[in-house]
Amino acid sequence: MSSNSANKLVYGPDDTPRTKRDAILYSAQWIMIMFYPVVWGYSIVGKGLGFEGQDLCLYMTRVVFVIGASTLLQALFGHRLAMISGPNIIPSLAIVAACSVGGADYALESFNAFIIAGIIVAILSALGIMDKIGSVWTPIVSGAMILMVGLSTSTTGVSLVASDGFSMPFALGIGLALFCGWLSIKGRGLIATVPVLITIVIGYLAFIALGKFDWGLVASMPVFTIPQLFPYGISLPPIDLIVTMTVVTIFASANAYGNVEGYSEIVDAKQTEREHRRTFTIFGLIEHCLTGALGAPPTAPYGENLGFVLLTRVASRFFLICASIACIAMSFFGTIGGVMAAMPESVAGAVLIGVACTLIGIGARTMVQAGAFNTREIFIVGFSVFLALGTSFLPDSFFSETPRLVSTLLKNPVIMVIILTVIMEQLVMRKPQCRYAADTTSTACAENPPRITNSTDETK
Repeated sequence: MSSNSANKLVYGPDDTPRTKRDAILYSAQWIMIMFYPVVWGYSIVGKGLGFEGQDLCLYMTRVVFVIGASTLLQALFGHRLAMISGPNIIPSLAIVAACSVGGADYALESFNAFIIAGIIVAILSALGIMDKIGSVWTPIVSGAMILMVGLSTSTTGVSLVASDGFSMPFALGIGLALFCGWLSIKGRGLIATVPVLITIVIGYLAFIALGKFDWGLVASMPVFTIPQLFPYGISLPPIDLIVTMTVVTIFASANAYGNVEGYSEIVDAKQTEREHRRTFTIFGLIEHCLTGALGAPPTAPYGENLGFVLLTRVASRFFLICASIACIAMSFFGTIGGVMAAMPESVAGAVLIGVACTLIGIGARTMVQAGAFNTREIFIVGFSVFLALGTSFLPDSFFSETPRLVSTLLKNPVIMVIILTVIMEQLVMRKPQCRYAADTTSTACAENPPRITNSTDETK
């Protein structure tokens, strides 16, 4: 969407509310939308590491806190856009992969490893190195990554929905997933912006009515809590884990770069080099260092923010700042963490399945709309996606002789698809620079025909 579309926004990025009604309505809308990243924190890392009982409740309060804090600081001092930051799928899957490779204790050390990785990325940002990401972050890479996120999310979602076997919760979860998708397509106005929240509320009510909601978990939490620093210890992580999570963080930053660039174009607020550096400094020091110190998965600005602004036409960061402050305040109430920790697995799975369907479609559209999508591009994406996904499902015996660093990367399909797509597109199947005087028949040249020039023009 160009500046013409941006002019149709109800509120632009720097606009303030025109009425008290708008201030309350649109701030409340963002609070409701901010429940969406909570599901990611719960379902990927929370359930992936097997947190239970009060450990899960306290973990959820910290997740709520980091969602609010990272969103607030980015909106105030970083990209300065109305973009929610939440648990990022790339490092979240890396934590779960570390658990699969080295066990629970090894995975818990990932949080401290992300502190070091965040410092490294902040330094790279200050040196201007992170600005070079755009040169390899092509639509093919972005689309393949989004597609893989959708596929990975769908497998997690189905596992959660089927956690009680072929039973009523399974049928209810599938029904909720279909309802979430239908609502996102058919919903109008405010309802269209919060299908995830509506699905969660209906799911909770259904499981409460069936007597399958764990009220004891909610009652076990104190009324007020304070997010604990270094809940899993303060020891120095193994060097292989530091290297792994640094690589993961760099790829996560590439994902964040693409999300911020796409959103800034949507609202006609193109980011400057200085703003990019501020964004990635906060990305490293807050969205990785602070979250790691709190034992929560690293966060990043979500790509779904593009969908939110297209639906609501509200891009003012004023409302998101108010919602972020409210989110931080909620994290100090233990009962809220208990309610989130008691989320029925089928409800969380239903949300992930609904989101996965959208992500898979967006990934495909991103690649196709990028320009030429011919045999070369089809093979690059197909090879990268299926090799990355297939490798992540190989049995543990396959990885028994591989270094943990390699195993952790191989088990993360999102990281692998980015690596494979970049290598295939930029090296293995890089398009040749044609000399049309010598070759005007090859496919690569045909896709990029020479422009018509005057006799005085220099051939480019």
